[in-house]
Amino acid sequence: MMPSNPFSAKEVEASFGGRYVLGAELRVGGQGVVYRAKRVRLPDSSACNDEVALKLHLDAKQDKRVQREIEAMKHLRHPALATLLEEGTITISGKQTRYIAWEFIDGEPLDLRLSRGAVTEQEAIRIARDVTSAIVALWARHIVHRDIAPKNIMTKPNGSAILIDLGGARHLDNTSITAAGMTFGTPGYFSPEQFRAERALTSASDVFTLAVVLLECLLGHHPTNHDQHQLASSPPSANLLVPGVGTELRETINQMLQLRAAFRPPADKLHITFQRLAK
Repeated sequence: MMPSNPFSAKEVEASFGGRYVLGAELRVGGQGVVYRAKRVRLPDSSACNDEVALKLHLDAKQDKRVQREIEAMKHLRHPALATLLEEGTITISGKQTRYIAWEFIDGEPLDLRLSRGAVTEQEAIRIARDVTSAIVALWARHIVHRDIAPKNIMTKPNGSAILIDLGGARHLDNTSITAAGMTFGTPGYFSPEQFRAERALTSASDVFTLAVVLLECLLGHHPTNHDQHQLASSPPSANLLVPGVGTELRETINQMLQLRAAFRPPADKLHITFQRLAK
């Protein structure tokens, strides 16, 4: 059973002092609710007119993860990453609630797009081009996303893609808040080293995960039916699953799915490859 939103729109708008005008609910989950909204005033009361995705975090136990997402994105601007506009804490009906306002992305989540079937080869290549660009930008700050899954990729009408939700991001200079022997992310998309709950992840882990997403894009369904054990021990072959796809794309995906992280291509070289393949 899907969780329900505990707050009314009027309560939320009142808590912001009228600075936000709420539109439709975009997503409701156990950790929070996301609205499409208009930000009409900044915290200093100056006027603005921003379309935003306003997320209210409902689970106080996730506050550390929320803060990690904020710290990862506060000073990072990149066309393939969601832009953080404002964050803070408000009181709604007596309850302290963390919020983040993101620049609104005019598009749809990739998981929703895939619910209608596979994408074309060129669509998959454009998604790969943009997500590898985001991985490169994150890794320049020694940040690993850790949860590159269709639900965390927004696709725009022009075919470009934006990576969202850095709640599971891991900065290698910081101590992890994930318990020993545990890992963060979406089962069925873990790299082998992430599945083993290794601490010293690199961008190679995000590269593996993106390859799984690309196969899902081309197939229209998950390549191992979300069987994480199979994925971590015997990754699928693009040659067998999508033989009709271009040879270079199939070979690139297979390289990204190497069991050993050191054998996978670096994200910056992958980005160059996908840029060249994009038409």
